[in-house]
Amino acid sequence: MLATLALRALWLARFPAAPLAPVDAEGFHLLARNLLAGEGFVLAWDPPFCPDAIRPPLYPAFIAGGYALLGMDPARIVLLHLLLEGLTAALAARLGRSLAGPRAGALAAWLYALNGSTQRYTGVLFAETLLLPVLAAAVGATVHTLQRPNARRAALTGALWGASILIKPNVLYLAVAVAGLMFISRPRIRPRIHKCTVSSLYSCIRGTIRGRQPGLWFALALIAVLLPWMARNYALLGRWTVSTAFQENLARVSAVATLAEVRGISAEPWTETWEALYLEIAQTAGSDTTVTCAEQEVQRTRIAAAARELVSTHSAAFARAHWHGVARSLRDVGHRTWYVALTGRSWESTGRISDIGARMGAALRMGAVGDALHALWIERIASPPFDAALLWWGLLAGRVAVWWLALRGAWRLRWTWPIAALLLGSVTYLLILPGPIAYDRFYLPAIPIVTALLAVALSPAQQGYNANGEWRIAN
Repeated sequence: MLATLALRALWLARFPAAPLAPVDAEGFHLLARNLLAGEGFVLAWDPPFCPDAIRPPLYPAFIAGGYALLGMDPARIVLLHLLLEGLTAALAARLGRSLAGPRAGALAAWLYALNGSTQRYTGVLFAETLLLPVLAAAVGATVHTLQRPNARRAALTGALWGASILIKPNVLYLAVAVAGLMFISRPRIRPRIHKCTVSSLYSCIRGTIRGRQPGLWFALALIAVLLPWMARNYALLGRWTVSTAFQENLARVSAVATLAEVRGISAEPWTETWEALYLEIAQTAGSDTTVTCAEQEVQRTRIAAAARELVSTHSAAFARAHWHGVARSLRDVGHRTWYVALTGRSWESTGRISDIGARMGAALRMGAVGDALHALWIERIASPPFDAALLWWGLLAGRVAVWWLALRGAWRLRWTWPIAALLLGSVTYLLILPGPIAYDRFYLPAIPIVTALLAVALSPAQQGYNANGEWRIAN
C-alpha cells in the first residue's frame, strides 16, 4: 500500500495533472458543487437546473463530501484518490490470497502497485478512481461467496455490486450476469430432497429455495441498494432506471460511429467530424430550441429513438464500428505516453508514425501483405531511435505476456469454473463494452482482477473444491 501511494505521488510530482481538464471531470465537479449549493443532483452551470440521471450519485457525493471537509479545491480530492489507490492495492492482495494463498496475494498487490496505467488518472476527477476499490471489493466478495456461500456474504456481495453501479452504470449488465452466476453455480447449502415426488413437493420446493439462498440474498441486496436512486429517477423523470447513460451513449457514440462506418468516414471521438455527424442525427429527430426541463427530456428521447433506428437499420455497420474501436484500443500500448515520460520528447520527434497497427491494417485490407511487413520493418525496426524501438517492442512483449499469464491463471481455476468465469468474464466485459470510444481509462477497473489472475498463474498453489464440496487451497 505504501509503495502504491509513493509511486502515484511521485508521478503526480513529476507530471502535475489538471484535475478538471477533461470534460467528464468538470461534470463531476459541477454535480458536487450543485449538491453543496442546494441545487440538487444537476449537471448545469446556469438555470434551469434540470435533474437528470446520466451519471449515478456516489462519485459526485464522494467529491461533495471531500469539498465539505477539505474545501472546494479539486486538488485536495486528488489526495483522497491516493488513499483509494492504496486501498485498491490491499483489495487486490485479498483477492489474490483468496484465489491462491498468501504469496499470491502479496504478488497481486505488488503487481498493482507497479502498474503504470492507474497512476496516470489518479490526478483527474474520474469516477474510475472510486470504482477501482469498490469493484475490486465486489469481485473479491463474489469469490468468497462462491467459495463458502452463506446469506451474509451473498447480501454483502450484492450491496457492493449495487454500489459499483451507482458509481458507474457501465457495470450494470455485469452485475446482472453475476446474479445469474450466483443462482446457477454449485451451492454449498444443498436441498435434502434430491428427487421430488407429489407427497414431498413442499419439502422439495423448500429445499431447492434453501439451496439457492445465496443468489436470492444477492439479488435482494442489489435491488435494495439501487431502489432509492431508481425511485428518485421515477419521481423526477417518470422512468424506473438506474441511468440514462446507455441511452445517451447510443446517440452520442454508437449511432455516430455507425453513421461514420456506413459512409466510410474516419471520425475520431469528439472531433469536429464526430460532432457534425451527431448534429445530423439530432436534426433527423426534429431538433429545435428547448427551454424547459420537460422539453429537454422530450428532445433527448427523440434523439435516442432516431439513434436506435439508425443502429438497428445498419446493425452490421454498428458491429464493425464497435469492434474496430475495441481493436484500436487493444493495439495501443501507450508508447506515446511513456516515451514522453522517460525521455522528455514526444513520439512525433522520432519521425515515426504513432499507430503502426492502423497503417498495417489499411495495407492488409487491400491485400498488400508485403507493404504491411515493409511498413513494420521501416517504422518499428530499421528507422526509429534505439530507445523508441526498445520501448515499443518492450511494451508489446509485456502486454502479450500479461494476457498470456492472465489466460493461464484463468485456466488454472478451470476446476472452479464459476470463479474462472467471474474473473475472465469481468475482464472481457470491461474491455468490450466501450466500443468506439474504448481506451485505457475504461479498462482501469479490470486491473485488480488481471493482477490477481497473474498472481494465480505465477503461484505454486493449487485450489478447488474437495470431495465434500468445500473450498481448499493446497500447496
